[in-house]
Amino acid sequence: MKLGTTLFVVLAALPLAVRSDFVLTIFIFTFIYGILAVTFDLIFGFTGQLTMFHPAVFGVSAYATHLLVVHAGLPFWLATLPSAAGAVLLAVVVGSICFKFRLKTFYFAVVTLAFAEMIRLIVLNWNSVTNGTLGLVVSSRPTFWWPGTGWVAVRGPVAWYYVTLVALAVTVLVCVRVLHSWMGRCFAAIRLNEDLARTLGVDVFRYKLLSFAVGSALASFAGGLYGYYTGYIDPGYLGINQSMEILAMVLLGGQGTLAGPIVGSLILTGLPHVIDLRGELRAMLYGAILIFAILVMPRGIVGSLVAWRARRAA
Repeated sequence: MKLGTTLFVVLAALPLAVRSDFVLTIFIFTFIYGILAVTFDLIFGFTGQLTMFHPAVFGVSAYATHLLVVHAGLPFWLATLPSAAGAVLLAVVVGSICFKFRLKTFYFAVVTLAFAEMIRLIVLNWNSVTNGTLGLVVSSRPTFWWPGTGWVAVRGPVAWYYVTLVALAVTVLVCVRVLHSWMGRCFAAIRLNEDLARTLGVDVFRYKLLSFAVGSALASFAGGLYGYYTGYIDPGYLGINQSMEILAMVLLGGQGTLAGPIVGSLILTGLPHVIDLRGELRAMLYGAILIFAILVMPRGIVGSLVAWRARRAA
C-alpha cells in the first residue's frame, strides 16, 4: 500500500516536470487501458476465467455513455452509472449461461468471444442508433466542479492526465478491497482448485459470476473515458484486436497482480508510439510479445520480479 501511495504521488507530480503533450498522451492511454487490464485480470488472473467479453463491455459502455449524455441530457459522470449497470446486466446474462454449463479455459474463452462478436455485429448494423461503420463523433467533454471557478470542462492533456490517473487509482483501490475481502478469498480458492473449493462449501457459480460482474462494471468506466477522450466511438472498440491487446498487457506485466497489468499497459501503449508502428505491425508486435511472455516469462515482468525477490530472501 505504501509503495502504491508513493507511485501515485510520483505520477501526480509528473506533469510538473514533464511538459511534453506527447508523453502525457501516452500516459493517458496507459491509465485508460490500465483500468481495462486490471479489471480483466480480476477475472482472468485472480479467478482463473479467460474471458474475451471485456472489449464488448468496453465498447457498449462507450456508446451507452455518449447516447445517455446526448439523448437523456445526463452529465457524463452520471451517465457512466447506467452504463455500468448495463455492463453488469450483460455480464450476468453471458456469465450465467457460461457458468451454468461449467465452461472452463478454452471453451469459456471461445463462448465469451462468440457473445462479444454477436454484440459487435449488433452495434455495427444498428445504424439508427450507432451510425454503423461511420461511428459517433463525441464533441462534448466531461465537467467537474472546481472551488472558486465552478464547473470546468476537462480539456487538454494535463486535465485528462489527472482525470484518468484518479480513475485508475480508484479502480485499483476497489480491486484491492475486493481481493482482500471474503470475495477475494473465494476467487483465489476457485482459481487454485475449483472442485476442491466446491467441496469446501464455496458457491462456485455465484463467485465466478460476481467476479465477472465486478470486473465488467469497473471496465465500463474505461469505455466512457476512452470515447470522450478520443472524441470518436466506432464498432472497432468491440473487436477481437482489443481482446488480444488486453491479454498481451496482462501476460506481459504479470497475471494475478495489480501492478502487472498497468506495467504491461505502459509498455504496449508507449512502445508503438515511440517506434511509430502501423496497425498491422502493432498486431505483429502484440503476437510476438505474447509468445515471448508465455515461453520465457510465464509470470510476466512483475510476477518474475516478485519470484526473484522471494528466492533471494529465502
